[in-house]
Amino acid sequence: MNKSDRVIRHVAFFFSLALYLTLLPIILSYSLGYHIDFNKLIIYKTGILSIKSIPSGAAIYINGNIYPDITPARIEELRPGTYSVEVKRDGLFPWQKELTVRSNMVTRAENILLFPMLQVKEKVSDRETDNFFIPDDRSQIYYMTKAGLYKTNLDGSNPKRLSSYSRWPSDITGKKLSPDGNKILYFNENGIWIIYLNGLRLPAGGDVVEVEEVLKSADVIKDVFWHSGSNHIIFVAGRDIDVMEIGKGGVKNIVTLNRCNHQPQGVYYDAYNDSLYFNDSPADKSNLYRLDLREKFFGKLMERIKKEFDIIYDQK
Repeated sequence: MNKSDRVIRHVAFFFSLALYLTLLPIILSYSLGYHIDFNKLIIYKTGILSIKSIPSGAAIYINGNIYPDITPARIEELRPGTYSVEVKRDGLFPWQKELTVRSNMVTRAENILLFPMLQVKEKVSDRETDNFFIPDDRSQIYYMTKAGLYKTNLDGSNPKRLSSYSRWPSDITGKKLSPDGNKILYFNENGIWIIYLNGLRLPAGGDVVEVEEVLKSADVIKDVFWHSGSNHIIFVAGRDIDVMEIGKGGVKNIVTLNRCNHQPQGVYYDAYNDSLYFNDSPADKSNLYRLDLREKFFGKLMERIKKEFDIIYDQK
């Protein structure tokens, strides 16, 4: 080996070593999720976008540019920042959102539901319906019509007339099925009605349910709730929170549980624990209260009513 060959070998060795030492940090940086912006001469750590859609197979657009893969997809080595992400598939409404990518983190958009543009609309009733009600168990549809109360299956099949009652108010605020499934209450600002579904007047007129107006109120009724026992309703009227014992016909037992300083706001009923939450001041939102209306409450309430009745009876 002559001298010139040794020089070339030494130059090649030191050049390779310098190149290796130069590229090693870059290679390690990329393997650890770091990238180099050679224009701004800064090093940054990348983030990831995870995108899933129902149905899958949708195209993905990042800042208007189509991504090579379709959903589900994991888009890696993204520079931190905000991206405009669109998910599109033929025949479905597109999904679009601004997503923020952060360093060394996965930003997830994995619950994307694409709805069909062609909606299937099926007519389930051709009756002149003033109002209708579908219970939480989704077992039936109840129709409040001028010809009476009807029910059908959810697809409109098997229609059955339950009652000839037709004096439905035009401004119903809400409807609720009792926990035992035997009664439906509906109400507006001035009244509460109960539909008893367990049959009452079979011999007279063929009605299999009874509709009863249980309350007329001079105060505006804000909301009505079923107690879990299905024999009481709790209602908010004006500044009062009242409880009413439900029974077919006769005088209803009504007790005012709480008289608020103002009409209760933000009223919420926890049906699992029979507790009523409300705010007693529109000016001070920190006044949140809870009324515990579980069975022990009604035992104490009945004792109180009995004592008051005994006092009145003794006075007579």
